[in-house]
Amino acid sequence: MKIIILNSGMGTRLKELTKNNPKSLVKITENETIFSRAIKILSKFDIDEFIITTGYLNLVLENYANNFSNISFKFIHNPEYGTTNYIKSIDLIPDIDDDVILVHGDLVFSDEVAEKIINSKVTTVVTDSTIPLPKDDFKAKIEDNKVKCISTKYFDDDAVACQPFYKIKKEDWKIWKNNIREFCMDGKVNVYAENALSDEIAITPTDIKGDLCQEIDTVEDLNRIKELIK
Repeated sequence: MKIIILNSGMGTRLKELTKNNPKSLVKITENETIFSRAIKILSKFDIDEFIITTGYLNLVLENYANNFSNISFKFIHNPEYGTTNYIKSIDLIPDIDDDVILVHGDLVFSDEVAEKIINSKVTTVVTDSTIPLPKDDFKAKIEDNKVKCISTKYFDDDAVACQPFYKIKKEDWKIWKNNIREFCMDGKVNVYAENALSDEIAITPTDIKGDLCQEIDTVEDLNRIKELIK
């Protein structure tokens, strides 16, 4: 099983906190960054390789990763990070013939959430039916216990909050990756990778029911997370 952590964003909404660091190196405790917490949790599982996409200040992140001498990292740099979305970063990842864990690099999550996703026997994504629908973040449309679409703009009655933490079975990963390749070849590099999902991929929601799994986009998000994990 491979882990893909997407880290090519610039994190401009975190202002001075990302002036000299990529977003995933923002501190969430005195001794812990978003990145180090994710690696600490994910490395407890049977993972063959950590694939890290990079963009802004990529060398800073690569140097920081040297602190984890027991982890095998492969870095995939997206030189067009300033003008493309992470769909382009995923397109640059070589083919993988294995199950994939895909998680955004600004996501803070609990051990329990990681265990549920990684141990899933099916392709799945984190959802949370207990919280209000976010205004700008992902929502999932659920029908018959399957995710029919994932979008920031979906607000219908069958929508639930969704976070970009996936387990993708290798057959489904190949389909999604091929769809992403076609999008990028067509110049559709400023959309979410979720736009390239198709009905061929059956995604089961994993409802975490209020457990910790949240992206840090703003200083307000960061302060909220710090309160939760202190």
